[in-house]
Amino acid sequence: MKKLLLFLTLFCLAWPAAAQHTVRGTVVSVTDNTPLPGATVRVKDTAMAVRTDEEGAFELPVPEGAMLVVSYLGFMPQEVPLQLPLNRPLRIALAEDSQHLQEVEISTGYQRLPRERATGSFSYVDAQTLQEQAGTDVLSRLEAVASGVTVDQSTGLTGRLMIRGLSTIQGPREPLIVVDNFPYEGDIANINPNDVESITILKDAAAASIWGTRAGNGVVVITTKKGRYNQPLSADLTANLTLTGKPNLDYLQFMAASDFIDVELFLYEKGYYASKLRPTSRTVVSPVVELLDRRDKGQLTAAEAEAQLNALRQVDIRDEYARRFYQRGTRQQYALQLKSGSEVLAWNLSAGYDRNLDPLAAGYNRLNLRLHNSLRPTRQLTLTTSALYTESRSTGGRPSFGTTGKSGKYVLPYTRLADAAGNPLSVVNDYRQAYLDTVGGGKLLDWNYYPLTDDRHTKRSSGVQDLTANLGLTYALPQGLSADLRYQYERQQTNGELLYGKDSYFARNLINTFSQLDPSTGSLTRPIPTGGIQDFASILLTSHNVRGQLNFDKAWGGHSLTAMAGGELRHARNTDFRQRRFGFDPDILTFGQVDLTTPYPNLITNRAAYIPDNSGVSEGLSRFASHYANAAYTYRQRYTLSASARRDASNLFGLRTNDLWNPLWSVGLSWELSGENFYTLAFLPYLKLRSTYGYSGNTNPAMTAVTTMDYVFTSPYTQSPYARFSTYANSELRWETVGMWNLGLDFASKGDRLRGSLEYYQKRGHDLFGTAPMDYTAGVGEQVIKNVAAMRGRGLDLVLRTRNLAGAFSWTTDLNASHYRDEISDYFLSSRQGSRFVTSNLRVSGITGKPVYAVYSYRWAGLDPATGDPRGYVDGEPSSDYTALTGPETQVEDLAYHGSALPTFFGSLGNTFSWKGFSLTARLSWKLGYYFRATSLNYSTLFSNWGGHADFAKRWQQPGDEAHTQVPSLVYPNNSRRDTFYSGSEVLVEKGDHVRVQYLNLAYQLPARPQGRLKSLQLQLNLSNPGLLWRANDRGLDPDAYGLNALPTPPALSLGLKASL
Repeated sequence: MKKLLLFLTLFCLAWPAAAQHTVRGTVVSVTDNTPLPGATVRVKDTAMAVRTDEEGAFELPVPEGAMLVVSYLGFMPQEVPLQLPLNRPLRIALAEDSQHLQEVEISTGYQRLPRERATGSFSYVDAQTLQEQAGTDVLSRLEAVASGVTVDQSTGLTGRLMIRGLSTIQGPREPLIVVDNFPYEGDIANINPNDVESITILKDAAAASIWGTRAGNGVVVITTKKGRYNQPLSADLTANLTLTGKPNLDYLQFMAASDFIDVELFLYEKGYYASKLRPTSRTVVSPVVELLDRRDKGQLTAAEAEAQLNALRQVDIRDEYARRFYQRGTRQQYALQLKSGSEVLAWNLSAGYDRNLDPLAAGYNRLNLRLHNSLRPTRQLTLTTSALYTESRSTGGRPSFGTTGKSGKYVLPYTRLADAAGNPLSVVNDYRQAYLDTVGGGKLLDWNYYPLTDDRHTKRSSGVQDLTANLGLTYALPQGLSADLRYQYERQQTNGELLYGKDSYFARNLINTFSQLDPSTGSLTRPIPTGGIQDFASILLTSHNVRGQLNFDKAWGGHSLTAMAGGELRHARNTDFRQRRFGFDPDILTFGQVDLTTPYPNLITNRAAYIPDNSGVSEGLSRFASHYANAAYTYRQRYTLSASARRDASNLFGLRTNDLWNPLWSVGLSWELSGENFYTLAFLPYLKLRSTYGYSGNTNPAMTAVTTMDYVFTSPYTQSPYARFSTYANSELRWETVGMWNLGLDFASKGDRLRGSLEYYQKRGHDLFGTAPMDYTAGVGEQVIKNVAAMRGRGLDLVLRTRNLAGAFSWTTDLNASHYRDEISDYFLSSRQGSRFVTSNLRVSGITGKPVYAVYSYRWAGLDPATGDPRGYVDGEPSSDYTALTGPETQVEDLAYHGSALPTFFGSLGNTFSWKGFSLTARLSWKLGYYFRATSLNYSTLFSNWGGHADFAKRWQQPGDEAHTQVPSLVYPNNSRRDTFYSGSEVLVEKGDHVRVQYLNLAYQLPARPQGRLKSLQLQLNLSNPGLLWRANDRGLDPDAYGLNALPTPPALSLGLKASL
């Protein structure tokens, strides 16, 4: 064996010596003379080849009479005849190939490699495609242009980016965000889209497993713009102005004021409000009920009361909000990029400023400053430094629709916010108006609530300062070796202030509530001093990342080997400080003192309570250590074998050393069939098959292996620290693990008219966090979160790019189509009662063989023809026994199963038309194969909380109505189980399928002027969120915005300018 190794070593060393001449040179772009690293330089009709280094330089031994063939992705190959010996190094300039520009280098965060050498699954978005959309952040642009990516609007209110669906059940679901080779710990909203050069999405295990236990949900790798060596000074200026429309409040399925008043009249006649109208009652009642009470007491005539009721019937709270709260929003975005490079230094300096004002006058300002330097003092050594500073400030605006309702009630549909002269009107709030008019004998602060002006006295603001600094060192060693040492430091300081001014309702209400009124003397004392109440929060994040890596990259003969191995350490600390000040005066910065240790009788209820404090301090620390290796071997540019391995350890997991470390790995294989001699499909000159299998992981920092406690505050009873258990000991705690198999086929037609890929994948998650039964005598409950759950998923990703027309008028199409399904394979359920699976808030189903988020409903048997009662099935027969229908007798097996709550088919379609300097791009997206539960009339909510619904007008009122309506009749007294059954019945489950226009982008590129300072100028007009093109439901609902007060995102029109100097 030793002799064999010696022979191979001597052969490799002797091979270059056999050549007669050594050719040296540099490969550059003909457009801007920038070096082309990774270009292939081959001796024609031989297997002798090398790749250029980071400077575009190469060195290759060649025989007499040889000809070089130089190729690079996205550029036209070039043949270079040689006259040996050469007098000087070659300088080979390649021209861009517009037909193959989609062949790009992808970044994993650890290395860059040509797509043709990748075995894993990637989705790549370049800067040009990204800039077709206007907006402040980066991630919101991906759903419309990236493959396998969708935004979850079903299981969360804010939306969550998902890559190839779910990979966990109860663990964190966000993908890992990597910016310039390191995980980004701060707010991703800090990143300016104008600074982004490209985004690579790592979708399978072979692509993402190099990131280990943080890659289970996929990885988004963001690469920012950088300067190049030997590049003249250039400047790029971008400016955008966006006008956003006012939300369409008529979209809300709100109950008409007249119908609501009719219900109140009905309930009043039934005596529903009798207990609330007693002289001693403080319970809030509506203005209509107060009006009827005054009428019956003789304080108003019947005619006067009727006139006032008719006036209220004409009011629509949606109009009040639209006129007095909502406006058109604006977004301004400016960015400047400067870059240049010499033989030894390349640099990029950028600045960006955003100024936004949303339709509710909430503001957001952001300043970005970024500097990147690359210094090459010697041929072997490269030093890189970069710094990104972000400063942003957010301010609160006016209240959104529905948020002015207090005491757990909805806003009344006939609420008026101002009188005819525009003066603010008080709105019923926590207590009955008749009580507020007399309590305290005039000594209390005004206890009325004025929503029209309250936001002027309530100031919300938050500021973020983020500094991210990078240092890097790369040293080129002999024989294709290089060493990297990188370090990143990040510090993000977030300061938030919520100031309830002295005239705000919150401050007045809290001060009055704890005011002490002596019944014998009538004297008033205030434990809470008059003035504002300030809540202040300061959150500090600091993180350190260091990585050492050894790289190998060499091509010889028909062989090519790329490998790397390294280790990294990560340290992150979060500190949270919160404080509340009473009697705060923002003008002179003073505040009062409050006794938080003494309970005071509540002025209304006379129950003793402590003054609420919002102060506290918390700190969290996480440490991770990792080592990894990755290698890819390519033979004859047709066969590629890749493998990676990684082990992660954390201070959060395991009590034993073996449990601290989690090994993850992947393998991949690709085969370019079109390079084989037997391949004869002329219409499909490029065909590549690839397959990968491997494991990535997921971690939840909130889970720990040992018992942890939080010291919440000082107990007012004992004057000593008060603690509570945060997590309980779990010696078996492990990392969540996700295994994925991916099979892909890449293809291109003759003339590159059609290019794309088709991928099928399967993934299995095991050791997932889920509930497990526990002995209740342990004192911590009957269930605990452990690594006991499992799930599996499968799907397809299809990517197509076609050149439909070429020439003066061109037309290209981009298609991203995905299919995804998941199901539970192991999950503990403490109960299979049907009501657990029919809830307004979507929850994990936990049923083996069904989707993680499945939609169930009570079976529907229609309305009772005689009474209009909703009916279900009990023992196979129509029934109105709501106790049986919604109680323990109904199990999950008795419910109707509809399907997944998450889209199982999704994607986007883009078409770009170009003529001369004009281009028009239109992007559609779709989500299909899923269900959601629509809201409707709930009489319990209507009676007690004023929560009406427009379906009231469609209710059953007389026999025969059941033929054209499914809305139950109005009954008294109401049966809450009747409402529960109807709200969860299958008649309210709708298909979520829809097609949406994501954006339209019209651009005009002015003709270039080579002799002038202005290299290029582009004007751009963009329309985003035009609306739905089609939806499956006939209720007029947008499946991405459903619920009582949910509103679709309004359209936005942007005008932009891009200039290069």
